[in-house]
Amino acid sequence: MAQAPARRVPTPVSTMGVQLPDDRYIPVRPDDLVDALVDDAASLSIGGDDLRALAEGLERVVSQEIEELRRGVDRAYDPHNPARDTLLVGGAEQLATRAAGLGPLVSYLLDKANYESLDDVQLDAALRAANSQGVRIRFEPERLETIELWVRGRTTARRSVRSLRRPIRGQEHEVELYRRLAVVFRAKGEDELNLKLFREIPVADVEALLPHAEVQMGALDRLKVLGGSLGAMGGVLAKLFETTVAATQMLWLAVLALGGLSVRSFLGYRRAKRLRLSQMTHHLYYQNVANNAGVLDQLVASIGNEELKESLLAYLVVRRSGVTSTEELRAEVSRWLDQRFGVAVDFDARDAVQTLERLGLWRDRGAWTLREPAEAIAELQRAWQERRTAGAHLAAAARRE
Repeated sequence: MAQAPARRVPTPVSTMGVQLPDDRYIPVRPDDLVDALVDDAASLSIGGDDLRALAEGLERVVSQEIEELRRGVDRAYDPHNPARDTLLVGGAEQLATRAAGLGPLVSYLLDKANYESLDDVQLDAALRAANSQGVRIRFEPERLETIELWVRGRTTARRSVRSLRRPIRGQEHEVELYRRLAVVFRAKGEDELNLKLFREIPVADVEALLPHAEVQMGALDRLKVLGGSLGAMGGVLAKLFETTVAATQMLWLAVLALGGLSVRSFLGYRRAKRLRLSQMTHHLYYQNVANNAGVLDQLVASIGNEELKESLLAYLVVRRSGVTSTEELRAEVSRWLDQRFGVAVDFDARDAVQTLERLGLWRDRGAWTLREPAEAIAELQRAWQERRTAGAHLAAAARRE
């Protein structure tokens, strides 16, 4: 197991006021989910063949929607992509219209991919968690036009941390992580929108990935360095006026002590700064998943997977359990996922219900009754052939503007 450089024992961020958001993400591949549902088909009151046909019908329609969304996202983001290598075509008015819709579109993508936005309070708490590790972080948001942090998935992991007691082998501690962290920001005076996506980021290390976040010397460390410097100067001046050897020796001992304290404090600051830079480099090199347009591609693909999983689970659970509210649906699906896969998911029942409605699978939405499998499969086939919902995501994103 790789070891981090020597540092203080991590403070659990749950004690620092960091509230980890509810996790709507279903960490199971669609194919694996379908196989698990087929295994439980008898208890779900549906035949295995019908279940697979239903899943295939859902996948065709969802893929059609996702491909249209991908094209729309590419058109909207291209003028603001820092890595763009094509000509910027279009008039000022047309480009301004596309720019106005980009922010809401990116937020829509992150939300639909089951990311949660960190508010200012949560960000401040993350900075406090970093400060508890022996460093002080100065973040300068005034240098940015906008910045947003989005996270998905939360977990804990055992990490080996070197300490004075165990400088070589280190000691394992439990660290809280975000499985995915997205940073979206625009610098002042620039048109480019920067997007970065990371994996397995400790909550206490979030600040290392913020633009214009720097390690600075704490007030106590500054006082130690200043005190040591003043002590050294005072010793030199006193030596000029003192003539006895004994007094001079005593003064030099004090000077050396204060000077040593000053040097130690400064070197400690330098070491803490190098540590944070090392962690930032590690995150950027090893834990960076995608940047800019690559982030959007990941989000669009994730939306397709989540839509498929959510709608299939909702359809089967509503038919089997006779739920009559989104809260009951959320609880039932979350319970099944926990029992089948051992994962804690806050199932997005509201989104799943809306997807079933968009795809025309409700027989009576008010009574919570769905079309039977054969009828639902035929309805999905017609929706796919007619491209009935192809532009649904772009239309929904436009309504957020």
